[in-house]
Amino acid sequence: MQGNQQTPGDWAVDGSLVAFPAAGRRKPRMLDGFYRPAPRRNAPLLVFVHGMGSNFYRSRLKKAFLEAAPALGLAVLSFNNRGAEGGTEDEPFRTCLFDLDAATEFARRGGHRQLLFVGHSTGCQKIVYWQARRRHPAVAGLVLLAPADDHAIIRRDLGRRFEMKTAWARKMVAAGRGEAPVTGLYQRFTAARFLSVADPRRAEASVFRYDGALTQFRRITCPVLAVFGEQEEFAVIPPADMLAILRRKTSSRDFDDWLIPGADHGFHGAEAELALAVCQWGREIVRCG
Repeated sequence: MQGNQQTPGDWAVDGSLVAFPAAGRRKPRMLDGFYRPAPRRNAPLLVFVHGMGSNFYRSRLKKAFLEAAPALGLAVLSFNNRGAEGGTEDEPFRTCLFDLDAATEFARRGGHRQLLFVGHSTGCQKIVYWQARRRHPAVAGLVLLAPADDHAIIRRDLGRRFEMKTAWARKMVAAGRGEAPVTGLYQRFTAARFLSVADPRRAEASVFRYDGALTQFRRITCPVLAVFGEQEEFAVIPPADMLAILRRKTSSRDFDDWLIPGADHGFHGAEAELALAVCQWGREIVRCG
C-alpha cells in the first residue's frame, strides 16, 4: 500500500444526512452525521470517529470509508463528535462517552447488532477510552488509524516552555478561568483542555502515552487493528516502535498492525486502498464474532 497524491474531482455517494441526540451536562445536544445503509438489512455498522478539529465529511479518508463500506456489506456512519471543528478548543474529553453512547444507540435503533469503530487521530483515544469503560458487547472490533501520543507531541513542541505553560494552565483552572486560551500550540486549546493532554494523569493524555502503562488500551479485549503511516508527522518515536509497543501490551484476542509505506498522519494518497483493506479486515471480524 503506497501513498501517492491524487488529482481531486467531483465526489458523491447516496446516503442520508442524519442527526441524533447525545446526553450533555445540562441538556441533550444533536450530533450531525452521514449514514449509508448496506445492501443487507441489519448489517454490521462501521462508525467513523474523527479527530481534533475535523468533522464527519472533511478529508478524502472519510469519503473513502463512505465508499468502501457498503460495497463490502457494511453500513457506515460518519458523525460529528463534540470535538468537531471549533469544539475541540474547550471539549471536555470525557464527554466522548456520551457521544459514542449516542452513536451506539443510533445503531441499535437502526437494527445494527454488530459495530466496528474506526477512529482517526484523537478518535482513537475516544474509542479506546469508551470501550475500556463500557465494554459494549455489540463492538466487534476497533480500528486505530494514527493513534498518536498527544502528551509527547505537546512536550516535544513546547520544549522548555512546557512546564511554564502547564503551570500557567493549572493556575487559570484553579482561579476559575479554565476558558483562558493557551497559545503557541498545533491546536487552539483553553487552559482546561490543554491540561487534558498535558497532564499525564488525565484520561486523554494517558490513553496512548507510549512510555506509560497504556491502562485503557490494555482493557480492550475485542479484535484491534492499529495502523500508522511510515511518514507520520506527529510521531515522537518511530511509528514502527509505537506499533510494537501496542502489540506487546495488547490484551486483544486478535491484534493486527499495519505500517503504510509513504503515508502520513492523514494517509494522503493511500485513502481508498486503506479504507478497502480496513473494511475487508472488519468484514472478517464480524463474520467470526
